[in-house]
Amino acid sequence: MRYPSGRAGQRALARFSPNPNKAHRINWHEWGHDAFQTALAQDKPVMLCLTAFWCGFCQRMDEVTFSDDEITTLLNAYFIPIRAEDAQRPDVDVRYNQNGWPTIAFITPWGDHLGSVNYMDADAFGDVLVRIHRVYQDQKHELRQAAAHNEHNTPQDAQDAAPQSRVRVSAVAEISDVLMGMADGVSGGYGPDHKFLHPEANDFLIHRYESTGDSTYLDHVALTLDRVRASKTHDSQGSGYFRYSSKVDWSEPHREKLLADHAGLLQNFLKVYLLTGRTEYRTMAEEVIEFLRSTMSDSSTGAFYGCEDIVTPPATTALGAKLGMRDVSKTFSIIDETVYVDANAQTASVLLEASWVLGMPECRERALRALEFLWENCRAPDGAMCHYHVGEPRVSGLLQDQVRMGMALLDAFRVTGAPEYRDHARKLGEYVRANLANSAGGFYDITYKGPAHLRYPLTLLPQNGLAATFFLLLADATDEQAYRQASLWALSAFTDDFAPYGVYASEYGQALAAYTSEPLQVTLEGQAGDPMLRSLARAALTRLASFRLTLNLITSTGPSSLYVKRGQDRIGPIHNPEEVQPDLLNAFDSSDKRVAARPSDA
Repeated sequence: MRYPSGRAGQRALARFSPNPNKAHRINWHEWGHDAFQTALAQDKPVMLCLTAFWCGFCQRMDEVTFSDDEITTLLNAYFIPIRAEDAQRPDVDVRYNQNGWPTIAFITPWGDHLGSVNYMDADAFGDVLVRIHRVYQDQKHELRQAAAHNEHNTPQDAQDAAPQSRVRVSAVAEISDVLMGMADGVSGGYGPDHKFLHPEANDFLIHRYESTGDSTYLDHVALTLDRVRASKTHDSQGSGYFRYSSKVDWSEPHREKLLADHAGLLQNFLKVYLLTGRTEYRTMAEEVIEFLRSTMSDSSTGAFYGCEDIVTPPATTALGAKLGMRDVSKTFSIIDETVYVDANAQTASVLLEASWVLGMPECRERALRALEFLWENCRAPDGAMCHYHVGEPRVSGLLQDQVRMGMALLDAFRVTGAPEYRDHARKLGEYVRANLANSAGGFYDITYKGPAHLRYPLTLLPQNGLAATFFLLLADATDEQAYRQASLWALSAFTDDFAPYGVYASEYGQALAAYTSEPLQVTLEGQAGDPMLRSLARAALTRLASFRLTLNLITSTGPSSLYVKRGQDRIGPIHNPEEVQPDLLNAFDSSDKRVAARPSDA
């Protein structure tokens, strides 16, 4: 079942539960200045309903609470109801989400937060609506005075604040220690309770294995992937992986499958296959690629859909309906057809990797087609990437989309050598530097100032970790040191204890490790999928890992070869992986450089 995502020229459609409901009778508004202006004009508080497309409790609230006649009357009479999805509005979600979805936040017309609740049945929620209405009516004057005082005393951006000029190199080991302290040695994954996939944590530990040679890191990632693949979190009937398990052994999944998770898992499978040569990880990677092709692909545009959800409808018997039971015999699948730029860019990046690791040229073509769609159809007039596409691009200027797209474009440049991809990435880098820099260090998550809490941009650790990586890749691709300074700007905003961030410090840790390493260009030349090409790549990743490696690819019919470039000096061709050793770089300081005539861009 395809789920509508909207049409060009229309206000984005509010999407309700696919099960029978009457939530559409509520006068929903889109998040934005217009809704808050309406709230001011009508002197009513805002009720913000934060949902997720795949969220079972959100669907149930549509079916029960928001279908109740009294609730509909109260909301339409005394509130300005706003509905926003987490995936479409991550900027709203990060500011208002409280303990998951649905989050119902009550906000004054001038933007102050009155309180939040989560799922409630109609009776309980009706009581909350009455209390909020009375508080607003009885304390309106005091609330306005407090808002004016707080606005006057809210610190503005620290224009004169000096960002840190250094970063803590020791933080890389600290973050890996935090992750290994959370590692479940029995079931894999991280944490003692419920489990999320967290492919970004796996990716960081893989990098730690490459740079330190400590197999403990790789062993835990392999254990995690093995346990997840063998569990109910892997959908053995429909393929793909569910996002989350409420049990520690992955045995009780919530049945949603997200595009970004599959891009991350595919990266994990490819890396472990490349490093170990174990064919079961190749099989796992191929399974994910087939899931993306068969279930998540928009053949008309080349882009990928946002997620698949497996829905269980309400029971149809009188008793079952009264008890809120579900009919597990009638489950069905729905697809969110929205094209999300960050997740699509991430997917394109890993498909480019799959094309040469697995010898699947169709992955390369699909990735480049997706990137072309994003670049041509998902940009705002000022050149910024928008966040999602539903017949037209929407929500521009989020940091996450700029850096994910920039990284994917640089991956396309590495694989194709086509300079337009690098040039596009440079444009996004310049946009981020010009529009998202926090004067106190780091980069903001949004370019604009919206109503309520969106008046205040945030500098977030995971996003700045990605930004730091993007700018390092851009510096290495262009030899422009301004981008290295931008990477430092992103990293220097965070120098405190990283333990509270847990797995969410993974991308920052990986970026910091890369920043503190010297860049080294490695070019692999040969046929995609050739085992010798993979062996040469494995040797470079594990034996030259003290450097920040950029792996460039050149397709040829000759024997697989490796070239190394530092500055203007080149070494190669190297055909034997055993010759790829750390002391190979000593040749840069001698007269024996074994410089080949090609590749010219090695």
